[in-house]
Amino acid sequence: MQNMQNKLKKILLWAFIAYPLSWLIQKVLKVPIFETYHSFLQSFYQYFYQWWDWIVIVLLTYLISKNIVEVKYETMELVRRNRLLNELERWAETPYVPPIMVYYLMNPPQAVSGDIRKVIDNRFYQMVVSFFRDRVYINAQIQRKLPMDRPPLWKVIGPKDLLITLAALGVSLLWFSFVSLDSLEKWVYGWERFTIPGVIYFALYSSMKIQGYLEMRYKKMDQVIKQHFGQEEPEFFWREFFPDKEKGKTIIAAWEAEREKRQRYTNMLQGNVFVSEVIQNYSNPALAPYPFPSQEIPIWTDSMEQYYGEKLQEWTNEDKKITTHTRSKHSNVIDISKRRKQTF
Repeated sequence: MQNMQNKLKKILLWAFIAYPLSWLIQKVLKVPIFETYHSFLQSFYQYFYQWWDWIVIVLLTYLISKNIVEVKYETMELVRRNRLLNELERWAETPYVPPIMVYYLMNPPQAVSGDIRKVIDNRFYQMVVSFFRDRVYINAQIQRKLPMDRPPLWKVIGPKDLLITLAALGVSLLWFSFVSLDSLEKWVYGWERFTIPGVIYFALYSSMKIQGYLEMRYKKMDQVIKQHFGQEEPEFFWREFFPDKEKGKTIIAAWEAEREKRQRYTNMLQGNVFVSEVIQNYSNPALAPYPFPSQEIPIWTDSMEQYYGEKLQEWTNEDKKITTHTRSKHSNVIDISKRRKQTF
């Protein structure tokens, strides 16, 4: 917006300077440049006077809608954050790390938008690592073997956000309904035509929001997890991600690579063209903290592994009891059809 205003000011300034300058050139060099320029300005004025309304409409439409794709990116960021929080809650009482968190820790998530400023300022990965740090060294009690059911996507999106999207969509549909039911001439020549920039914005806004929702649906997330780990909901114990384990070392390596890359982008954006091979000053406030609260393995690690084993054995025994009870229950049921066949 600011860049366009500056360009417009420069155009008007040069147009103003060109008028006396062209007159002077014509007087000195006897070249009819002033007459040509004057004729051009008259033609432009006539054209502008005839079409000023649609020029204003097109200009307004461009100005308010040129960055509309950012609505889609912001929506995807919102849903991604809410989805992560829901997945953490689903798996909280299990002995397993949420699969989506594992994927993000091993493949640091980037900003949805490709804007370099948003890439270096995005704090989603920082949030993922912070949640991991807060939980990884906690010897929590296990309450359930399987995670809770997923909430429907509309709950993850949030009723408020959905209502805003539906309202924007409703405004644009209502406008098109009025156009189709009313006189089209009024919408072309009447004052109603100045509502066009607004309705185009609402239509594009709702379109971007819906695209954002579809991009972040569960099906896509499950496909990515399955492609990476071989199944949609792999079960990884928290102990597997301690810094003395391979998965823990992978998390640290991914963190180091992401940290260095983001700081390099930060330095380049700040005008530091020369970037040394070794970065010593990490100044970006959006950088994620070290993935573990301490380098030392907790003293209760062995007892935690033993507790995991006992709990899993307990669940296995319960499953066997349920299976045996179900079979015995079915074995006491007399199959009437078979008895009848035997009788005859």
